[in-house]
Amino acid sequence: MTEIIMRSRADTSRLNGFLDGTDFTKPKKIVIKDLDRSGEQNKLLHKLLSQIAAQVKWHGQTLSVDVWKRLCTAAWLREAGHSPMLVPALDGHGIDMIFEHTSKLSVSQCASLITWVEAFGSQEGVRWAAQDNYGGRY
Repeated sequence: MTEIIMRSRADTSRLNGFLDGTDFTKPKKIVIKDLDRSGEQNKLLHKLLSQIAAQVKWHGQTLSVDVWKRLCTAAWLREAGHSPMLVPALDGHGIDMIFEHTSKLSVSQCASLITWVEAFGSQEGVRWAAQDNYGGRY
């Protein structure tokens, strides 16, 4: 399988070169989609969620980073006009929330979620840790 990341119209020459060298005796599938979130976005999202988990109690409870990620993602989806599904649990005990995992978000969707998480944390009084731009070398 070959993946070609295209950032501008100029990248079409690489795509054309690949297509020119492709054997079309067997059918091919070509998919064009937005890039998934970046590793840097993932690190930032988890750093922000970790700070929320360490500083915010929700209805008197301390919640894990994973729970905060699910809560923030569900709220962000609702605010963006996409509702997570609420379905009766398979075992008959309660309701389960089904929504898109953050690993499937595009770069722009993840940026929007990060902005939402920052705004939520700020509203809840989170004192954000300063970003380390020097990798601990000062």
